[in-house]
Amino acid sequence: GRSHPMQALIERVRAIFLEMGFSELVDDYVQTAGWNMDALFIPQDHPAREMQDTFYLENPASISLPDELVSAWGDIHEHGGTTGSVGWGGAFSKATSERALLRTHTTVNTIQYLAENPQDACRVFSVDRVFRKEAIDRTHLPEFHQIEGIIMEEGANLQMLVTTLKTFYAKMGYPEVRVRPAYFPYTEPSLEIEVKWRGKWLELGGAGIFRPEVTEPLGISTPVLAWGMGLERLAMLVLGLDDIRQLYISDLDWLRNQPIL
Repeated sequence: GRSHPMQALIERVRAIFLEMGFSELVDDYVQTAGWNMDALFIPQDHPAREMQDTFYLENPASISLPDELVSAWGDIHEHGGTTGSVGWGGAFSKATSERALLRTHTTVNTIQYLAENPQDACRVFSVDRVFRKEAIDRTHLPEFHQIEGIIMEEGANLQMLVTTLKTFYAKMGYPEVRVRPAYFPYTEPSLEIEVKWRGKWLELGGAGIFRPEVTEPLGISTPVLAWGMGLERLAMLVLGLDDIRQLYISDLDWLRNQPIL
């Protein structure tokens, strides 16, 4: 027998990050909106929070969060805390923070890791499933995998972030990488990561340095570099596919003919 191409790719990604000195992080699918969104300075009225985009749960419908944590997020969202930001304004809702959901990204888990280890330098990554209410088509699935990583250490900077990503993609077999300015609510500066494939530049993920609005409520003053990439999009690149659904079809002939990754 042999591994499914997706599992083989996951193991390859894991091996590269472990070789680069990272530790792997594994955590729960079920999270609160607070950790999934509030902690990342995503406003409570952001469209991504709507029922049509996120899988909210009925059992449990909510998960309790510590009052002091919710208060810290509220200060940041309402008026920026002591970061110099003006925040988003409006009234912050604890009930909204405590809503239970299936995580929409794996950053929710790295944020919790930082909260538990606010003083320790770290390099961690995860390759795990996330869930979004996406209509199934050639480029979207409601359940997919995300490659996530963070570096927290004194002196961490944008050049270190770009070098780390270029090293990863070079080890994956894509030596030509470029970054472009982007916007995400939780990082500044923010970047999109592109690799060159068959003469074209393809966007594979986002990256940046966590904003003070993200790190201050956790008691962190050290720079935190962060990135996230879609594994299925990388798999389509590696396997030469033009339809993401091909990764999960029950076609034994196709599986037998896939290269060993």
